[in-house]
Amino acid sequence: MKGRNRRNKFGTLLFFIPIALVLAIVVYAVLDTTVFQNGTLVVRAQTSARYYPIEYLNTSVTVSGRSGITPYTLSLPPGTYTVNFPSEDWFTSPPSRSVTVTPGETSFVVGVYNPVPEIVAVNSGGFSVSKVTVLHRVTPLVWVNPSSDYQVISSNLTGRIFIPPLQNYTYVFQSKGAFGFSLVGSQSQGLVVTST
Repeated sequence: MKGRNRRNKFGTLLFFIPIALVLAIVVYAVLDTTVFQNGTLVVRAQTSARYYPIEYLNTSVTVSGRSGITPYTLSLPPGTYTVNFPSEDWFTSPPSRSVTVTPGETSFVVGVYNPVPEIVAVNSGGFSVSKVTVLHRVTPLVWVNPSSDYQVISSNLTGRIFIPPLQNYTYVFQSKGAFGFSLVGSQSQGLVVTST
């Protein structure tokens, strides 16, 4: 009788061992795809499209203590990470971003750098400043006409620029140099723009 019970227990054990192995493999596979597998994080930096077409930037970023140059691709364990974008001259920096990395998936973070415009008011009395420095292909120069009259600006670079009342005109310098602007019909001092 004891031998038969032992054989029954042994038989039952032999029956459940393959089921336990299959169950262990399934659990491991589920854990591997949901917990143990890394996800991918791609960090990019670019200019805004407000003043000119988007340009991608190569800037140093930090992802929860790891540093790299954009575009920056990392393989990370699942979790939440903080992406910090550095300050860049001539731009306002994007805020820090929090991103969740999911196993087996790719997450993207894009930091948008907005160029800081130089604003010059113009009215019949002349320009609000006499000198401005901009970064070529980056800094927008915005002439603002706060008056109720048309203002006409002239230069060898742009020809004549007509600015309606209470409107503005934006220009991005494409090359380096010093450029003079004058207000048509006015004896006021001109404006010199240095594009670096």
